[in-house]
Amino acid sequence: MTRNFISASVLVFSTLTGNSFAADGRLQDAQVVLSDSGDITFIGGVGYTFLQAEEIVYDTAGNRISALYWESEAPVITGTLEARFAGPWTLKASATVGFSGDSRMEDYDWLDAAPSYTFNDWSDRSIHPQTELDHYFTGDIAFGRDFEIRDTVILNLHGGFKYTDVKWTSYGGSYVYSEAGFRDDIGSFPDNVRGISYQQQFPGVFLGAEATTRHNGWTLALQARGGLNFEVRDEDHHWQRDLRFREDFGMLPFVSLSGRMEYSLTENTNLFLAGTFEQHFSKIGDGRIYEIASGAPVEAFQDGAGLEFRSVTLSGGFRVEF
Repeated sequence: MTRNFISASVLVFSTLTGNSFAADGRLQDAQVVLSDSGDITFIGGVGYTFLQAEEIVYDTAGNRISALYWESEAPVITGTLEARFAGPWTLKASATVGFSGDSRMEDYDWLDAAPSYTFNDWSDRSIHPQTELDHYFTGDIAFGRDFEIRDTVILNLHGGFKYTDVKWTSYGGSYVYSEAGFRDDIGSFPDNVRGISYQQQFPGVFLGAEATTRHNGWTLALQARGGLNFEVRDEDHHWQRDLRFREDFGMLPFVSLSGRMEYSLTENTNLFLAGTFEQHFSKIGDGRIYEIASGAPVEAFQDGAGLEFRSVTLSGGFRVEF
């Protein structure tokens, strides 16, 4: 299978010259020679993900007046299906799904009682260790082409579409509020009281490169991608206040870096360990406020909301070629 993988790959300039390279490195005079059969590869595993999101509110002067920090450590299921067409072309679909785990949210406000807008001068704070991760999904589909760099190194250049969706809900928790004086009101919420639900959505497109090398039964793959999210949105339900906040952020850049180490168990089966880092950068956007019960609009504001999201995922499992 390794020989088929390498022989199906060509150098970058082969498409321009009309020539191709055989597995033994000899230049062929004809067009790229396509094999009669393609390969299907499935990569499946389980792992753990670490999620962090920021939700910021600004006043009309641009001061940060509220900040919510959402975090999760959760198990995930990962899966990738790759089709290698006759020749060097590839189509790959990947998905990661997270659930349950351990989550937390902290909510800070800088209201009238705050001495300043610096972080430690917050006027109100609530901590919610009973926060739940309602769902986490990230998936992509990419179309690419392999290029043989050396006998044991393959470079895949690709592009595609990616979608990330994460949502939390906080319950109970403790608070320190500034009512009659600075941080004078201390208490807690009942455990079963639903406080805030928060969801971020990132549809985007990307370009990427993955380098793969094989030696003595070991395979190392490193991948880097950069892209642009479009129509980024978030939604915040304040259940006790009967208010729904909906913000739009337009386009927002993101990057992802990943690596995978494999060891060959059989001719067609590898054991792997992998890690992925993903960063969706901060952006300020516009928002609208509605009543939850009636759906009636309450207020609209410009440049009053901010968001950011990042994740680190570690996983292990099996790679099987068919």
